[in-house]
Amino acid sequence: PRLPNARYLDMDAIASSQELFPERNPKGLMHMMPTGRLFRLAMDAFGISGGAGSGMDDHVDHVIIYAKRGALFTPRIWFLFVSMGHDPDRVHLMQGSLEDWIEEGGEVEDFSLLGSEDGEREGTVGYGFERFFDQGILNVTRLFHEYYHTEEVQTRYRSSVEEALNICGKQDVLNAVNAFLEQGESKRNGDGLVDDNTIIIDTRGSGYKRKGHMPSAIHLPYSQLASADNPLVLRPKEELRKLFIERGIDVMNPKQKIILSCGSGVSVCHGYLAMKILGREMTEENTRIYDGSWMEWGRDDEDNPKIFPTI
Repeated sequence: PRLPNARYLDMDAIASSQELFPERNPKGLMHMMPTGRLFRLAMDAFGISGGAGSGMDDHVDHVIIYAKRGALFTPRIWFLFVSMGHDPDRVHLMQGSLEDWIEEGGEVEDFSLLGSEDGEREGTVGYGFERFFDQGILNVTRLFHEYYHTEEVQTRYRSSVEEALNICGKQDVLNAVNAFLEQGESKRNGDGLVDDNTIIIDTRGSGYKRKGHMPSAIHLPYSQLASADNPLVLRPKEELRKLFIERGIDVMNPKQKIILSCGSGVSVCHGYLAMKILGREMTEENTRIYDGSWMEWGRDDEDNPKIFPTI
């Protein structure tokens, strides 16, 4: 079952996979952000309209993201929409799971996304994209091979974003780490790092200590940002604010540059979302997510500064 008019979105499919983009992702990293065109094609396939900067008379769909109980990736899907140009005022997370919705008496449906067999219910996929769905799941590989490089296929989804916003690569992180190593702990003060430095926040769980971390990285486990009883519900604002303050991070200072990292670019979005909820003034210069995260940084063939656990 699903919420009425819902679609199933696979973050591993709508991504710059090595299979589809070998030049963009030669290392075969997981969950790498998609190109603007791939995202727009997927939105057309889902029948979702919108984007940022559209005309006043243009319709922008309100996207609500939810998942089954125990899922952890919903903030990542929220970030996908926002970073690819969907109007941030029309992208929201449902606080709670599909099971919570059903237990509260919420309406669900279970017929095919292509429409009911009796014809009484219309499908929810984009017009002309029905053949790209296999049992309700978008076949992004097929969509890519048929449409991505076909100039005649113009996307209906409106967004001028070609590369995901608020994303950085390994070199940006390396610059921040090297600056810390050169300047040392003397640059720290009671309010965290001084304005001309970049704070790195690592949102992994036990992997931070078990696998190692970047020099200067501040540990803020994603699990602490969510309710202890329900990982799909974020903690109240005051509790979120306290978590950052305890670590000497002033999220309300727009001059303080922050890079967020995690294991593979998923739980890092909990930290980004938490700062957004607290009212941080986000820009592409002051708040970025390291797309490759520890999956890239911690590779054995990567000669990056690392602090490994001691036995």
